[in-house]
This record gives sequence, C-alpha cells and structure tokens, in this order.
Amino acid sequence: MQRLINPDAEVAWNPITTHLITIIRHPLAPPSIRLQAAHLLDEVLLAVPRNIPPSGELVAITQRRVVDALAAQIMLEGGSNTVIDIRKLGLETLHQILQSGAHGFVEGWETIFDMLGSVCKPISNPPLVASSISTQSQDSLSPTLSSPSTPRTRPPPLGVYTNDRSMLPLIRVAFQSLTLVCDNLAALSPDQLKLCITTLGLFGRQTDTNIALTAAESLLWAVSDSIQLKRKDAEQEPVYSALWMFLLLELLRLCTDARPEVRGGAIQTLFRTLQLYGSTLSLETWEECMWKVVYPVVESITASMRQAAALSSPDAPGGTTSPSIKAWDDSKILALQSLGGIFHDFEVEKIQHLESFERVWERFLELVQDSFANDNKPISSAALRCLERAVKAFSQAGHLELVKIACEKAWDAWAAMGTILIEGASALSGRKQLVSVFSQECLVAYVDAVKALRAWSRQLKGTEWDLERLTRLAAILKAVLTYPHSKDYRPDIDALTPVQVFTPLPVFQVVILRSRFP
Repeated sequence: MQRLINPDAEVAWNPITTHLITIIRHPLAPPSIRLQAAHLLDEVLLAVPRNIPPSGELVAITQRRVVDALAAQIMLEGGSNTVIDIRKLGLETLHQILQSGAHGFVEGWETIFDMLGSVCKPISNPPLVASSISTQSQDSLSPTLSSPSTPRTRPPPLGVYTNDRSMLPLIRVAFQSLTLVCDNLAALSPDQLKLCITTLGLFGRQTDTNIALTAAESLLWAVSDSIQLKRKDAEQEPVYSALWMFLLLELLRLCTDARPEVRGGAIQTLFRTLQLYGSTLSLETWEECMWKVVYPVVESITASMRQAAALSSPDAPGGTTSPSIKAWDDSKILALQSLGGIFHDFEVEKIQHLESFERVWERFLELVQDSFANDNKPISSAALRCLERAVKAFSQAGHLELVKIACEKAWDAWAAMGTILIEGASALSGRKQLVSVFSQECLVAYVDAVKALRAWSRQLKGTEWDLERLTRLAAILKAVLTYPHSKDYRPDIDALTPVQVFTPLPVFQVVILRSRFP
C-alpha cells in the first residue's frame, strides 16, 4: 500500500492501474477477465484513500489519481451487458468513496460531475487512453474530462437521452452519489456549483420520474439555498448572483418537461426560491429575472400547451378535455398563480422601481389578455385572479402617478376583454362556431378584477369614474350578468347565476344610475 500511495506514480500506481484499465477497456478481452480486472481496480481505489494522511500534498495527488482511474472505468463506451456491469461497479465504488470522504475532497470535482453526467447521455467523445492515467498533472486529463472553463452546450430535450432500460441501474447508482454531493455543497467552488447544477438538470430529464422529480424539486432547491447563503459575502455577491440566475434558467428548462410531476416540481421550486429570496435581490437582478425567467416560464408553458393541444385528438368523448391537455392546463394555472404571488409580494417593493416597469406591466397585461381570449376557462380564471392580486397590491404603492398610469392600462385591458366577451356572446347566439365559452367561475373572476380596479381608483382620486367609463362599465357588466352560454350552469329563471350572486346588486344599480343620470 505504501508503494501505491508513493508520490512517484511510477513506483506502483501507474504500472498497476494502467494494466487493469487496459484490460477493462479492451473490447476483445473475455467478459469474465474484464469484470475481474474491474473488481480488482475498485478494491485498489477504495483502499488507497483510507491509507493516506488526512492532510498534506499527498491528499490532492491521490484524489486526482483515484478520480481519473474511476473515470476511465465509468466513462466506458458501448452498451453491452459487460460494459454496463463494469460501469456500475465503478459508480458503486464512487458512491462508497463519497460516502466516506466527500467532505474532504479537494481535487477532482469536475471529473466527478462528468462521470455522473455520463450516464444520462451517450458518450460521443474519444475513449480515455490508459496512458493518460499515469500522469500526476491536472493538465494531462483526457479530452473526455472537462474543466470548469470548458463550454457546455444546452442539454437536449427529453427523448434525446438514452432511454434503454439497461441504463436505469447506472442512473440510479449515479443519482445516489449526486445526492451525497448535494449534502456537501459548502465544499464546492462557484465553477463546481455550476457543474453541479448542469448535472442535476441532466438527471431532471431522465425517464425515471422519481429521480427527475427529486432533482427538479429537492436537490436544485438545496443548491439554491446554498448559493443564497454564500451571497451574503459582499465580495462574492456578484459571482453567486450570476450563479443563482444560471440555476433559475436550468429550472426554466424543466418547466416544460413532458411529465406533469416534473414540470410542476420545477415551477414550484423556481417561484418558491424567487419568493423566499426576492427581497434580497438587487433591481438589476430583478430586471433579469422578470425578462429571462418569470415571463418565459408562462410563455414557454403556453407554447408547449398549445402545441400539445394541436397534436391531440379532437375527438375526446363528450367534449371533455384529454388528461394530457388538462395536465398542461394545470401547469399553466400553477404558473399564473405563482406569477400573481410574485406581483403581490414584490410589486411595490421591487417591481415598481424597475427602469422597465411600464414594459413589465404591459407584458403582464398581455399575458392576462391572451389567457382570457385563447385558453381554457380555468386558465382564464387564474389569469384574472392574477390581475386582481396585482391591482390590489397597488394599495401600498408610493409612486402614485406611475401607479395611476398602470391602472389606466389595466382598465384598457379589462375593457378589451369585455369586448371579447360581448362579441363572443353575440356570436354564440348566432350559432357561430369556434367561439370561446366563458364559465361562471371565469365571469366572477372578471368582475372581481374590475371591482379591485375601481376600488383603488376611487381611493386614489376620491371621486367616481367619468361618465364615458361608467357607461362602458355598465354595458360590460350587463353582458356579464346576462351571459347565457356558460356550460357549467344551467339557465334557470327561478335562481340567480353564480356571477349574479357574487356581484353586489346595489353596486351594479349605482353604476347604472350614475351612467344615466350624472
């Protein structure tokens, strides 16, 4: 053992490991011999770290040797049963090493992440030659092993990765090691954390839903928490803020995963970390979050949802929505509810102070209007509730002139949606096709939105809206209260509709009277 851990690798380390790796990677060697060589190599790699001093230069040298040797075993090309077994043995050895000493690793994290990520996609790089293991310098790493400065391309979408069931044991063993790494995030540098985030994104796209969900919802949350703790250091704040944005963008890619559980977990994690740490973010970071993360979440889900609807069969029994389309609807509802929470919590404190606030608000209204006009009605209801929360948040605003402009734009958007509603009701009465039908829940949310807008306006000015606006309001409310086409309510002259019940009649009468007799 003393010869194996000798600083001079040529004493024992290079001859032994190079010979074993050559056998392991030789495609013409008998499978039993290759497996025997893998077992022997793993025994050596497990024993060596236990026999080195706890500190000193030898620790880094030995860790680098062990990691490079494991990489040669784990990052092996081919899909035969022998190759799978050899790679699994190496991953199990890596897991044991991390179990006993992950907190003490000072070398090789980049290679470890490459090994873990290699099980998530086919290896297209040239094989690692055995002679490359013999050097002590980090500069001698094989091209298959990347460094933090190595550019990484965006991971391909679900379905591009290897979906062979024989790879699942490798993925599960590797994920156990990745979980151990996430328990020791304090030991990682910013570049290593970036590799960790990328690797978690790879596992989030795997076919094993439990692994993908854990990566998206639990482990990425743990990384986010670790990054935020390190942001408290003023000198490191810009570095970790950029790293946190990188994590949000990785979550964004998972928000349109084909599996409802995974994308739901990613959406919740993304908005939860924004809500928890939003008060500590600078206005510059908020600008970036709004335009690169928050709005793209809703937009990407909308695009995926409509693409799925276009590809689905239109012949659903009884006119019902297919389970897959309903799952996409639920994802967008979750995103809109979370968006409403962001505006409710940070509209006055942060969003209102952004240089691009007017554009941010206009884009927000466009998303609400688009959902009202083009999405299924549960989504429309969620979008209107989102608008209601955003308007109510203005009650604590200080920049009244800016808020007044925002509320004027909100009124214009609400009135435009009223036009869609009136025209839709007329078209339905004329038996026209392809016209959106509004549910009673949607109509109640629509009325509640204008109630919040009118209440804030009266509180700000202390006066009523002008005659022209009240007349328009009365016309739209009349159309809402007499809307006869809701499929979730059967017209009955002896009972009020839900929207008539939840709309205070005295308020409606006052609006009508003031519009006629100013």
